Amino acid sequence: MRQETLRRFISFGLLVLLLLVFGLTSSKFFTPANIYNMLRECSLVGILAIGVTLIIITGGNDLSCGALMGLNCIVIAHFLHYTELGLGVILPIALATAILGGAFNGFCVSILRIPDFIATLSTKFVFVGLMYVFAIHDRYGGLTTESIKDPVIKWFGGKIGSGPLDGLYYCTIAFFALAAVVQFILKRTRLGTNLYAIGANRNSAEISGISFVRTKFAAFLISGLCTFVAALFFIGKTRTAEAGGGVGYEFRAISATVIGGCAFSGGRGDIVGTVIGVLFMRVLENGILKFGFPTETQQLLTGVVIVLMLIFDAFYNEFMTERSRRRGAMAREMAVIK
Repeated sequence: MRQETLRRFISFGLLVLLLLVFGLTSSKFFTPANIYNMLRECSLVGILAIGVTLIIITGGNDLSCGALMGLNCIVIAHFLHYTELGLGVILPIALATAILGGAFNGFCVSILRIPDFIATLSTKFVFVGLMYVFAIHDRYGGLTTESIKDPVIKWFGGKIGSGPLDGLYYCTIAFFALAAVVQFILKRTRLGTNLYAIGANRNSAEISGISFVRTKFAAFLISGLCTFVAALFFIGKTRTAEAGGGVGYEFRAISATVIGGCAFSGGRGDIVGTVIGVLFMRVLENGILKFGFPTETQQLLTGVVIVLMLIFDAFYNEFMTERSRRRGAMAREMAVIK
């Protein structure tokens, strides 16, 4: 069995174990309303995690995706409040903001060769600063928020109202549809092959003719597009936008990708694993909440489980690398004997 497949089965097994534990200990866990709410919450993080997955596969990271999502929300709220422009104009402006944000990250990492961690941590603060610039202010200059009543924005926060999927939120449908598209890109296109090659061994990939600049740039552009999609459903859910909104979601997205089997060293992982990781995190948070623990205890338990998963992943990667090395050595010895 391939290392990636085995890692995915481990993550899936842990998810099933969580579902059984919380399902058997809480009568409110497997209710349709709770299931749909869990799927809605994990979808918002999951859409961001899809973009982050591509970057982690290249051996990088994106600490700015949550802030860029928040900036997209602020831009939409800003133009709705201060102008008479319709959404047909405002949404393309927000889309351009997301693309420019992703392109700026890509430029810093691929052209300027700034490490992903430093580059995206810096742009995160740039995006947060822009949030305060475009935030809605009252007549005294203080920050304020206003409810967004636009019917299209409300639709993005809505759900199916009839049929067998009655109660399923639109953001969940968008999440799984986007996951399928990006999984296809990863496994069936040249871009996907290049992403894995850059993450596995950048020098070898460049020697073979794969462009590090174009590949990294494409990964950050897709991540930027994911922040736009996430912003539509985030603002549709909250129906308002405030400076600082979305900040912190990047850490949840990164944790989900690692829990799902992505390696920080690059070259391993996919969207299926990320979906499992996102579901795992949300089931964990929701299950702990159902036990009625205080907020600080919920945060502590969630953090401990995530840290344990990251430690496990580090040991798992080391074990599998050593196993592959030994198999390679044995194969070479057998070849010499023959």
